[in-house]
Amino acid sequence: MRKSAWLLTTLALLGSAQGALAATTACDGITPVSPTVVAAGDITANTTWSGTVVLQGPVFVTNGAILTILPGTIVRGQPRQAAVQVGSAVGTPGTLIVTQNGRVIADASASSPIIFTTAALDNNNDGIADDLDANPGFRDPWLTTADTFLDDTCISAPLAPLDKAGKGNVQLWGGVVLLGSAPTNHADKVLGAGLNYGTATIEGLSVPGFPVAKVQYGGILPHDNSGILRFVSIRYAGDELGASNELNGLSMGGVGDGTTISFVEVYVNFDDAFEWFGGTVGTDHLFAAYVGDDMFDLDEGYTGVNQFLFGIAPFFRNNDGTAYGSANGDKIGEFDGDNFRPDNVAFNNDVNVRINQQNTVVDATPWPLSSFAMYNITGIGSTPDGAQDFTPVNVPGTKRGLQVRNGGAGDIFNTVIVNTGGETGIEIDTSLTAGSPGFNAIENTNAGLVNLVCSTLSDGAAPAAQETTAITNGNAFALVLGGGAQSPNAVNPVLATDLLVNDDTTFDPTGDASGKLAASLKSAPIDPRIAAGVPLNVRAGCPNPRGRGLTLSTFRGAFAQGVGLWTTGWTALNKSGLLAN
Repeated sequence: MRKSAWLLTTLALLGSAQGALAATTACDGITPVSPTVVAAGDITANTTWSGTVVLQGPVFVTNGAILTILPGTIVRGQPRQAAVQVGSAVGTPGTLIVTQNGRVIADASASSPIIFTTAALDNNNDGIADDLDANPGFRDPWLTTADTFLDDTCISAPLAPLDKAGKGNVQLWGGVVLLGSAPTNHADKVLGAGLNYGTATIEGLSVPGFPVAKVQYGGILPHDNSGILRFVSIRYAGDELGASNELNGLSMGGVGDGTTISFVEVYVNFDDAFEWFGGTVGTDHLFAAYVGDDMFDLDEGYTGVNQFLFGIAPFFRNNDGTAYGSANGDKIGEFDGDNFRPDNVAFNNDVNVRINQQNTVVDATPWPLSSFAMYNITGIGSTPDGAQDFTPVNVPGTKRGLQVRNGGAGDIFNTVIVNTGGETGIEIDTSLTAGSPGFNAIENTNAGLVNLVCSTLSDGAAPAAQETTAITNGNAFALVLGGGAQSPNAVNPVLATDLLVNDDTTFDPTGDASGKLAASLKSAPIDPRIAAGVPLNVRAGCPNPRGRGLTLSTFRGAFAQGVGLWTTGWTALNKSGLLAN
């Protein structure tokens, strides 16, 4: 029987959102605590997952259901099985989507994290996802317990960023999507003129391939609760569910601040690691490593508060010189007010318009800005100085640091950005030089709406006038918040010296002989803490964070000097020995 026919027969026998198959396949040869669960379609009643779960396609948590994923569970998404077609869901990869009327409780621990990874196979053991069946051009899906997962050692030795053929281990399944009912700045659809609380359909999910009710987000509930993600690792994702519209590792559409997102990793993804599409949710302890576009991307009127974010940019391209992922790891942060740019004269002239789901202009009145607060970011770019463990043939060029773009406004506190080379650690976008107030990033900066506070930029280009304004804004803001009188350089220094203990993030991106991560790939693990010899004034003079859920801390970056890393025990780079404890 052809594998595609076998799969259809299996799903028909399941008959509902999930069914059980006797299986003993997990990671590192560990037998799961329950049989492998094959999930497909809708979850419409409270459901619990444990052991190993295989997502056959898009799985929607809906109808008021709560999906509970127990600690230690391995969730594997099947790879795509048919060409992308506009408005079609045929052959779409395994993906978990929590709809506006569903909830997920994935509450794990550092010693027993929940891992989302791929169900792609490597039955011929060559370190490359198999394409050996009768469905050429698409990676082979898991079918039986005799199959060997490509990521068969996902606990001790995750996949390297590139496979043994030198191509990205990305788009091997879909990703994780949370859809809430918190406000965005989309145009009103039902709620009446002037409220700016419209709904939209999430990026990456094709309509009419999926019903609108399952893929929409936004509303009037700022404290909406989509559940809990805690100690969760999301790996090798980012395939398309809609044409030319890739998923992120974790997509958050209109997610409310009743949701808990804490200690979440996105490792090796085709597009962005984390993206907030409006909403109010706050997060903490996020880690993004080697993703194809932005590490932290917010837009559409997002107003949340986040603390302890760590990102490492890719230092490589694919071996053939083509881009790794969607954009070769574009930026550490991309902070926008709006994410839509329909092709019409008004918008191309940078008039501040609102649009509906059909990209039709509704009116030209200002909408709510994204007004974010980011505390304690450590971002490492792709241009390490000094000796490197590995210099690939196809290097990607410099990476941008934190970029504020159209409609972006907010505050960045206690942050460290290093190794951006020819790019600045913070960038105020100059491509939009006209437009009504609230849309132009330079105007927002000049109005004091963009502030870099108590932060340090190292090993990057010198700030231009607009970036200097944001830095100056932050110096003044620090004083207002009680940072104490001091020279501007003591608040936001721009340094040319090494700042971190070990900011060399390079290693052979194709991994060891098996295509896996291993401590032997580096002479010393990455250590993102501020080095002991750095002058005290780099960290001094910063006011304590103030706000619900924030940790009182005056240190800069995502990690305290001389204290253990919160990435220990559950992240891909740490478990493989490439990131310090």
